[in-house]
Amino acid sequence: MNFKAISLAIAIIIPFASSIHSPVSANSNIASRREYQISQSVKQSPGITYKRIGVGGIKLSMSEAQVRKILGKPVKVENGFLGVIGKVRTLKYRGITVDLGEDAKPGSFSVYQIKVTSSKYATIDGIKVGDRQSQVLKTYGKIAASQDGNKTTLNYGVDKPSPAGLIFTMKNGKVTEIFCFDFLG
Repeated sequence: MNFKAISLAIAIIIPFASSIHSPVSANSNIASRREYQISQSVKQSPGITYKRIGVGGIKLSMSEAQVRKILGKPVKVENGFLGVIGKVRTLKYRGITVDLGEDAKPGSFSVYQIKVTSSKYATIDGIKVGDRQSQVLKTYGKIAASQDGNKTTLNYGVDKPSPAGLIFTMKNGKVTEIFCFDFLG
């Protein structure tokens, strides 16, 4: 499977799609996965670049070996297959989950999304679970928030070198989850 060709196809299709992204768990079914709504009006924040999208020392496109060097041995490893990506691997740690897709080289995996629910892990710019919404806005720039019941979401996106984003979910004005993703870039 040509990873770069898929990335290019997705980069072309995404602006025309419904803009819904679901985090991937290799062993979950689509109906039970939590979905993240990404506004079609999300514009790249002048204060965020692809290189600044990361959390807990983990960045998008890092190799599995780099992740394990930083985070150590995972509590759980799940292997699976997703039609769009191919082989996937999920490394689960306490408070952080790292999803990897197989690269062009068989058996070699790289990060395409990270989900954090613990204050132990901060973004590259120092934002962590428990921080106030005002801190996020000050750090990454003011954008319109999405509201879903009692949850507020701030979606920061970049489009180069591939479509990617940083999503902060909040409850009662405090960050409860940080989600980084790359549209297979």
